[in-house]
Amino acid sequence: MPGPRPRSIRRYRSLYLLFLPVALYFILFSYYPFAKGIAMSFQGNRLIGPKPFVGLANYREVLADPDFLRAVLNTLVIGLSDLVLYFALSLFLALCIAELGSRLARRAVQTFAYLPYLFSWSVIAGVWILVFDQRGIVNAIGGLLGAEPTFFLAEPGLARPLIIGMGVWRSVGYFALLFTVAITDIDPVLYEAARIDGASRLRQIASVTLPSLRPTMKVVILLLVMGVLTHFDEMFVMQNPANRTRIATLLVYVFDMGIVKFKTGFATAGATVVMAGTLILAGLARKALRYDEA
Repeated sequence: MPGPRPRSIRRYRSLYLLFLPVALYFILFSYYPFAKGIAMSFQGNRLIGPKPFVGLANYREVLADPDFLRAVLNTLVIGLSDLVLYFALSLFLALCIAELGSRLARRAVQTFAYLPYLFSWSVIAGVWILVFDQRGIVNAIGGLLGAEPTFFLAEPGLARPLIIGMGVWRSVGYFALLFTVAITDIDPVLYEAARIDGASRLRQIASVTLPSLRPTMKVVILLLVMGVLTHFDEMFVMQNPANRTRIATLLVYVFDMGIVKFKTGFATAGATVVMAGTLILAGLARKALRYDEA
């Protein structure tokens, strides 16, 4: 494809100048670190002095590391569970909000559901600890019913469900907001025609609302797929010696290798694997969803 003509460049020179700071920002803080990280993944683990070229040795050792394989399992279990639950629950919540008769009630429920998304993972984790700690709300209620206190956060079998539930509580409201906005853009004439044909409310949802939400569904699914392998914050703030092996994801592994153990070659190799996996998943999702088709 031919580049812009000189006359076109002169004509839109001011727009190109406005775009220049944005381009420099992405080059300096996104593309350069990205290229540097890939280069480091082929180098030895040295912090000072020249780093020797080791080829694919870092990748071979990372892929053979039991901790890495465990992190892959944790990432897929948590990431895929989040994908299914975020999508299904946010769509259901958006449909419920749309059915509320009062505009004030719709806004109140929507705001209440979206509110947790405004807080950082540290705040969300603090709330979760207050709820499930040994002296938390759940154990207080259980004590009133005569149950023995349980330290939920130290139970390995509950580690993944608690992390997944925390993510659902924080993020479902955000994705529900996307669906709610899309629902408000549906032409009311379609519902009127369905009512004239005698369609029930459930039939209207199935025949009008859901088909109209397909473009938004594609966007939400693609966003969720791109996040399957990139969970970090919630695991980092909630990990402890009892649950670490069940919730340590790929990015937690990369953090430990690069920041804690100073194995920069391992860390960048692991990060490159995460990036490649994310690109592959996103490409497969786009193809399966026919994302670029109208």
